[in-house]
Amino acid sequence: PAQRRITGRTENVQRLMLDLSHFPAGRSAQVRLDGPNATRVQLPRGDDKRVWLAKQGDRWRQIPTPPQRLKGPHRYGTFKSAFNHRVMLVYGTKGSPEENRWAAAKARYDAETFWYRGNGAIEVVADTDFNPEDDRDASVILYGNSATNAAWPALMSLCPVQVRPSQISVGLRPESGDDLGAIFVWPRQGSDNAVVGFVGGAGIEGMRLTNRLRYFVAGVAYPDLMVFGPKTLVDGTEDIRALGYFGNDWKVDTGEIVWRDVAL
Repeated sequence: PAQRRITGRTENVQRLMLDLSHFPAGRSAQVRLDGPNATRVQLPRGDDKRVWLAKQGDRWRQIPTPPQRLKGPHRYGTFKSAFNHRVMLVYGTKGSPEENRWAAAKARYDAETFWYRGNGAIEVVADTDFNPEDDRDASVILYGNSATNAAWPALMSLCPVQVRPSQISVGLRPESGDDLGAIFVWPRQGSDNAVVGFVGGAGIEGMRLTNRLRYFVAGVAYPDLMVFGPKTLVDGTEDIRALGYFGNDWKVDTGEIVWRDVAL
């Protein structure tokens, strides 16, 4: 601190914050991370001496305080995070009778499983009774797909993952078939902390595939996104079409996603 200098190494870090309030009075400091290149950082005025840095290529550069819409400790992802922040389960009623029955039963089953395993009560609501303007800091789980759940346009219209009848698109990559299932999370617009989770599929067969996912079991973890086909019941990971994490900006092209068919 006396030399106003920080040296260190990072691993698997793209953005970080340093609290330099313990440094002697002054306007700048030197930060050297992951090699010989040093970054001269300017300390903000006032009592708050926190500075942010981001890795750009092989160099670290000072950046303004990142917006809350980016990934961070407040909202980083993984599917289980969708059950934080007073989560509400919203089932679709706009599909076929079979799809509607599945969505209501699956939402009720998840709520009862959470009650039994976690001693917590989750509200289960039909899409026609859900008001997206209410409690924007509450997370939401949608059941069905974009055609069967009336809450989809208000919550998922900007999401890079779109689940339609007979097709699931991840960014610019489409996967076709009524028998495809998917789970994923996406930031809830208008909130700095809440997310929207999705459980469902491109058809009733894909929706029923999600019945086998044990996301309430300790030790079972899912990333931000998983799209899978019916052969997973027999062949395991061989029929997972896409699996991984969105980028720190919640985009597909900056993320780390593994594809079954690389050439698509």
